[in-house]
Amino acid sequence: MLTEKITADKLVPVFDLGSRCKLEEFDTVTRDQLFPENNELFALFHKTATAKLLVATDFDGFDHIKSFSDMLQNMPNKRAKSICYVEDVTKVGRAHAFEIWRDQTGLFKQLIEQIIATGEIAEDQLNLCLIKPYPHLVPLLRNLNEFNVEQAFKVLADEQSPTTSLINATNLDVTTLFGNLDTLYKNSSYTSSVAQLIPGLLHQAHGGYIVIKIDEFISNSALWYQLKSVIKQGSLNWQSSNKTVQTELKPDPAPIDVKVILVGDRLAISQLAEGERELSSIASSFIDFSTEFNLSEQHIANYIGYIKLLITDAKLLTLSSSGLKRLLQLSSRWCEHNNYLSLNEAKLLTLLSYCHQIALTNQLDHIDSDTINTVLSLQHEALNGHIRMSNEGIIEKQIILETHGSKVGQINGLSVLEIDGHPESFGEPIRITATGHLNGDGDISDVERKAELAGNIHAKSMMIIQGFFTHTFAKPLPLPISANLVFEQSYGEIDGDSAALAGTCALLSVLANRPIAQNLAVTGAIDQFGTVLAVGGINEKLEGFLRICELNGQTDMGVLIPAANIINLNLSDKLITAVNNEQLAIYPVTHIDQAIELLMDIKAGSIDEEKTLYNIIHQIAEENDKLDDDEHEFVTKLKQLWANIIGKQGSDN
Repeated sequence: MLTEKITADKLVPVFDLGSRCKLEEFDTVTRDQLFPENNELFALFHKTATAKLLVATDFDGFDHIKSFSDMLQNMPNKRAKSICYVEDVTKVGRAHAFEIWRDQTGLFKQLIEQIIATGEIAEDQLNLCLIKPYPHLVPLLRNLNEFNVEQAFKVLADEQSPTTSLINATNLDVTTLFGNLDTLYKNSSYTSSVAQLIPGLLHQAHGGYIVIKIDEFISNSALWYQLKSVIKQGSLNWQSSNKTVQTELKPDPAPIDVKVILVGDRLAISQLAEGERELSSIASSFIDFSTEFNLSEQHIANYIGYIKLLITDAKLLTLSSSGLKRLLQLSSRWCEHNNYLSLNEAKLLTLLSYCHQIALTNQLDHIDSDTINTVLSLQHEALNGHIRMSNEGIIEKQIILETHGSKVGQINGLSVLEIDGHPESFGEPIRITATGHLNGDGDISDVERKAELAGNIHAKSMMIIQGFFTHTFAKPLPLPISANLVFEQSYGEIDGDSAALAGTCALLSVLANRPIAQNLAVTGAIDQFGTVLAVGGINEKLEGFLRICELNGQTDMGVLIPAANIINLNLSDKLITAVNNEQLAIYPVTHIDQAIELLMDIKAGSIDEEKTLYNIIHQIAEENDKLDDDEHEFVTKLKQLWANIIGKQGSDN
C-alpha cells in the first residue's frame, strides 16, 4: 500500500487574486458587506415597526458597532425622535410626555420662547414639531413663563442626529440605562421638577437603536428583566435612585420606541436564555456573525477590500504584493483552515500597526513580507521561553525522545502544549510506550486515566482503541490481550484523541514484536474500523517535531498525518525548506493499515493473510490459546489420576 509524500506546494495555501496583486487595486469593502445574508435580515428588522429585539452572536476582536452602523447607512433613513416633558404648573406633581421630531428641537424651543414673550403661538409650526397631535399641549405651554420654564420644560435628547441613531451601551447600571428622577435639596426639604429628569440611554436612543452586550446582564439580571418590561410595554416609568425620599413629581411614563440589539458569544446567549425562557419568543431575529471569512462562499476580493478598509481607517502604510500574500497566509493559519481567513481585526490591526512602525524605521513606503516576518519573529522571541526550556531538556537528555533506529512498543506521538496565561501554543513530540502480551483478559490499561491525568476525550479515544482491537481480531476468536499504554514524561493532564493512531500502532508493535522506526512521528485520531480522522494543531505539531529532530541531528525525518488535515497545512518557511531538501517527509494516511506499513515496514493485511502484521498477532494468539488448552488438558488428567489414586486407597481400606 504505497503512500505518496506531500509535495512542498501543498504545505502553504496559495490564493488566487486574479490579475490584481496590489492592495490599492482592490475596492474598499465595509464590514457589513462581509455578511450579505445578515444585511438582508437586518433590513427586514429595520423596516418592521413591531420588531424590537435582535440577538446577534459576536466574537472578540471584531467591531460589531461599526458593522451595524454600516448596515444602517444602507437602510432607508428614519427621522430621529425625542421625548419632551412639560409640567402642568397649575397642578402639583403632574408632568406630561410628548414626542417631537429631533431635527425640530430648535424650532420647538423657539416656539416656547415666543409664547412666553408674546403669549401667541403658531400652531402650524408647532404641528411641524410634533410626531402626533397633542390637543392639551398648547394650554400647558401657555401656562409657562420666564420664571418657571426652566423647571417645567425639558427635552431629553437634543438634535445630535437628524436620522436614526445607534447607541453603544456599556458599563451599565439602572441609572445609565433607564434614567433617574433626581431630587433637589433646598430650604431644608427635597423638591423635584422636570429639570431633575435625568435621561438614560434608552431615552437618548428613542426612535433609534441601542446595542448592549449580553455580559452586562449576566452579572445583573435585574437590568434584563426591567429592559424586557420596557420592550414589551413600549414605555418606561421614572424611578428615583434615592428610595428614602418621596417626590411630589409623578411624571408620565416615557414612551420608548427603541430597537434593541443584544450581542454576545454563544455561551453568553445560552446563559441568558437559561434564565430567560421567553428570549426566543421576545426576540424578533437572531443573527450570526461568523468569526472567519469563508472563501468557498465569498470571493477573496471582499476580504482584501476589508483589509484595505482597516489600513485606510488606521492611516497605515499600504501592503506590497508580497506583504499582501504573507498577510493572507498568516490570517489563514490563525483559522487553521486554508478556506478561511480571520476576521479578528484587533489582531490584524496590532500586527499591521507594528509593521507600519518597522517600515517607517527602515524608510519603506509599504509593508512587505519581510516586515511582517520581522514582527512575527520579534513576537515569537519574546514569548518562546518555554520552547527554550524544552530544547534544553532535549539537549541535556533530561527528556528522552529517540529519533534514530527502531524499537518495539515505542512511538513518537505529536502533541500541542497550551500554557495557562500564555497566548500561544507550541508543538512538541511525546514518547508513547506500550507493554503487554497475548495471554490476558482482553484489557488495555491506560496509565494516564488510572492516574487521573486524562480528560474525557482521551478516555473516549482509549475505548475506541479497544473497539478497534475487538473489530480486527475478535473473529473467529477473542484476542486475549493484556497491555499498558503510557505517555512518558508527561506530568500534566492529557486530553484529546489525536494520539489514538500512535497508541494503537505502539500496541500492535508490542503484540507482534515488530519494531517501529523512531525517525517517524504520528498524529491522528481513529475510529473503531481503523479510519484515520483529522486532528487540531497540525502546523504546530509538524514544526515541533522538526525542531526536536534538528536538536538531535536528524536529517531523514518523517511525519504521518491524517489525509483530511491537508487542507489545514500552513507551514513555516523552515519546514518547507526541509521538505524541499528531502530532510522531512510528510505522509498523509487515511487508514491505520497505511501507517503500519510505513512505521513497521510490514503489510497490515488480515488475520488470514500470511506474513502480515495482523496474521502474526493472530498466530501468536492461537499458539497461546493452544498452550492454554494443553495446560488445561494436563491439569485435568492430573486431577483424574489423583482422583483414581484416592479412590483406590479408599477401596483398600
